[in-house]
Amino acid sequence: MHSDRLQVKNKNVTVFGIKKSGIAAIELLLKLGANVYATERDAEIESESIIWMEEHGVGFELGFHSRKCIESAELIVISPGVNPALPILREAQENGISIIGEVELAYQFSDARFLAVTGTSGKSTTVELIGAILSQHLPNVFVCGNIGVPISRIVLDNPGKKLNLVVEVSSFQLETIYKFRPEIAVFLNFNDDHLDRYTSLNEYLQAKCRIFENQLQDNFALLNADSPVLNEIKQIQAKKVFFSNRNSLDRGFYYENGAVILHPDHLPPLKVSLKGYRLLGLHNRANAIASLAASYLYLQKHFSVEKAQKALGQFKGLEHRFEWVGTYRDISFINDSKSTKPQTTLVALECLEQPTILILGGSDKGNDFSELVEKISLHPNVKMVIITGKTQKKIKHAFDAISYKKYKLTPSFKSAVFEAIVRSKSGDLVLLSPACASFDEFKDFEHRGFIFKQLLTNAFKSNDIC
Repeated sequence: MHSDRLQVKNKNVTVFGIKKSGIAAIELLLKLGANVYATERDAEIESESIIWMEEHGVGFELGFHSRKCIESAELIVISPGVNPALPILREAQENGISIIGEVELAYQFSDARFLAVTGTSGKSTTVELIGAILSQHLPNVFVCGNIGVPISRIVLDNPGKKLNLVVEVSSFQLETIYKFRPEIAVFLNFNDDHLDRYTSLNEYLQAKCRIFENQLQDNFALLNADSPVLNEIKQIQAKKVFFSNRNSLDRGFYYENGAVILHPDHLPPLKVSLKGYRLLGLHNRANAIASLAASYLYLQKHFSVEKAQKALGQFKGLEHRFEWVGTYRDISFINDSKSTKPQTTLVALECLEQPTILILGGSDKGNDFSELVEKISLHPNVKMVIITGKTQKKIKHAFDAISYKKYKLTPSFKSAVFEAIVRSKSGDLVLLSPACASFDEFKDFEHRGFIFKQLLTNAFKSNDIC
């Protein structure tokens, strides 16, 4: 544990958010001797969590955040989904109450080594691939953070072990760090996103850049050389190292003739073949380059090309991320439900090699669709766009503005999927890459992707589609 860590024993700590991360934070705080109170704006949480809190003497409130939750608090820990700009939290700050996130809490009370990854897209695939590569070399490697496994849970479940934590960190989580300092910090890419949360792109970028703010000169900051925005980031204390999916670099990490060249300043050059790597698309090649680069920097002289290639060959990718679903009646289906912004759908379009029916739409995150619709209109393989969700009108207006008419509006996600199947022919591809969030009809993008696959299975089993 860090010598200058927070003191929480016998302190009154309020946890905002009682879902997965919140429960893990509560459990860690109790283990550290804190007096914990919890608050959750959602009126409904899992009954097991309620029973557990009652059994452990944790007071809580559901459905609102009352003033009671800050009146006696000496520290506040917030879950990733809780906005620090909430009026009650601003009041707490004005009253001198420290506010940290679950990431910071787990970091301060762990002896683990940390490798952290942020970016607008590709984070989950990259941390999972880094985890797979490191697991070929080291014991006790865990992938956690924004990918869905709270860091606190890993810390709690593995006492006394020397942990190697590969952490996905979102801009939301980085807003509430204090001393969090990963040995390797990776910034994959940057595009407009979360403009429903941030007032400007620069505010969003500054939140992301906090991943570097506590690093020291013996740490590494790994950045994407193909991004003009990331090339211009200043004020990084760590050693800056770059990777590229497009160009050779004098020093750094890049793609060349089917392999990744690993050539940082202080380590011998190596070459790792991508021959066995099965993930499709230029974006997944970029993820592989970043993963190999981060792993080499983390392992240093202990990095093995053979073990890295074994991990690449065994890696199957993640569900809902340009996931091959299958072929029915010679029509191919890909589930890219994780595409919740126009930029990731643009990346998916780069992978298309056959006539495609594209399903777009969902809930609005404040995105601009003008670039996306322009690229769709010029793409030789997009034969029709099916639009669904709350963003229907917004996307329709963007298409109408450029006089593109090859689209169809549908009243629901189910009808959009059926419409796509009906309009497809032998040899076509149906691609779900919504470019929008999923909260209009679904709990999250995983739920949307699951329903997509379920609808396909049910439709063809029952012969609903002729």
